[in-house]
Amino acid sequence: MRLILFVVLYTFAILPIAYATPRSVLPTSIQKALKNSRVATNDFSLSVKPLNGKGINLRFNERIPRTPASVEKIITSALALEILSPAKVWTTKFVTKEHPLNDILENDLYLVGQGDPSLTIERFWLLVNKLRSRGIDELSGNLVLDRSLFNTPYHDPFAFDGKGYRIYNLGPDALLLNYRSHTIYFEPNEEKGVAYLYAEPQLQHIEIPKSVPLAKGRCQNWIEQLDPDYSVHNRPIFRGTYPNQCGKKYFIYTAFNPNDYIENIFRSLWEQSGGKWNGTVKEGVAPQESETLALHDSMPLSQLLYGMNKYSNNLIARNVFLSLGIDKNNPIGTLELSRKKVSEWRQKLSIPTKELYVDNGSGLSRDSKLSTRATVRILEEMWHSPYVAEYISSLPISGIDGTMKKRKVATGYAHIKTGYIENVRSIAGYIKGASGRYYAVSAIINSAHAIDSMPVMDAVITWIYKHG
Repeated sequence: MRLILFVVLYTFAILPIAYATPRSVLPTSIQKALKNSRVATNDFSLSVKPLNGKGINLRFNERIPRTPASVEKIITSALALEILSPAKVWTTKFVTKEHPLNDILENDLYLVGQGDPSLTIERFWLLVNKLRSRGIDELSGNLVLDRSLFNTPYHDPFAFDGKGYRIYNLGPDALLLNYRSHTIYFEPNEEKGVAYLYAEPQLQHIEIPKSVPLAKGRCQNWIEQLDPDYSVHNRPIFRGTYPNQCGKKYFIYTAFNPNDYIENIFRSLWEQSGGKWNGTVKEGVAPQESETLALHDSMPLSQLLYGMNKYSNNLIARNVFLSLGIDKNNPIGTLELSRKKVSEWRQKLSIPTKELYVDNGSGLSRDSKLSTRATVRILEEMWHSPYVAEYISSLPISGIDGTMKKRKVATGYAHIKTGYIENVRSIAGYIKGASGRYYAVSAIINSAHAIDSMPVMDAVITWIYKHG
């Protein structure tokens, strides 16, 4: 009898930890990572659920609603695929009230935005050339910008963290051109003691310094060390110095009035193509009875999600989110309509109200709330969706690409959306364990020590991969 009892106890002792660990007890390696990162267990939530059979099923503070940061994008992505379909495209077009007379358009030209979040200068160049191919050489009227598809409150880009010149802080825009961005390149010259500057695109009336002084030092917080001033948007000033150890660098900023930016780009492209334009830019709404002169479709949603999730693009997320509530009964996109769609989906998935609230779809918000249990429920739902391939392929792959490229944990075996804002760090996605089982995982930290807590998230991924 004693021998039998010993065999039974020994058998349970060597069973895989996936079956021996209580669902509410954190593995030792994760506890150690939390301690080393000075994150209290009360500030940490974790949910792990197997997707194909038995396996790890961890639940730790899983019902607590927390600020999710960019993990919120997995909700925006899921709903966009379900509501809009992977083939959804956004069309930008030039229209006019009356047909051009010979080679002259005497009436106003309307540029109508329909929420394309990927209208780069290259794509806009194609649209302008389609207009020129109609045989129009001269524009006598104004260029009227119609961005009326979205109706949103005033957005202050400096409100979130004071860095309103950074692209991630821009608000949604139905007529968003090139993320309203300007790229400045720095090339240090040790002999001259300066770093030379040049910019792309070349914009009229935009003046940047030809150089900034070099300074000895490591390449840390180099943008702050430059001490940039964008108060005069067409004449950025750098009062600081450029660290000589940085080598060649660049950064992208946005400090332009949206109308001025489009006018500058359009005038440059139009005149480069040989066209003449005597008007200016103003805002308005295109007439219902109008003729389309040229149009251009965006990339399909399935491709846009790649950039949105792999590189956590807030502008794509904001525009896609506002598109969720637009239909034949609601032709204008609002935050309220999109939040209603999220609420309806939440109820369908039986997620409690307090465990899921999406503010703007990007995660750049202190108002959004999400529990890890709700996150895993969404991941589980999408696992069984006909669009699961498009969904998973949009997520960063550990150690391979996107925001997970430098995270050499379970390399190639984890598709993980990351999130970080001050006092928040999060992950959510899918992990293939060493056993071949697949898991949905979500972890969120809301703590003053979140900035130092990346090892906690890496410990979670590593543990699931090894023991799953």
